[in-house]
Amino acid sequence: MASLDRVKVLVLGDSGVGKSSLVHLLCQNQVLGNPSWTVGCSVDVRVQ
Repeated sequence: MASLDRVKVLVLGDSGVGKSSLVHLLCQNQVLGNPSWTVGCSVDVRVQ
């Protein structure tokens, strides 16, 4: 069995540019239909 590599990614940018939507698309493989403002921080995990 192959070992799992761990990668941590920090996404930074101006407000309203789509950071949460991009991370949701990469982690959940679906477009975020009606995104709301993220206040503070958000953590998403993708395991392959």
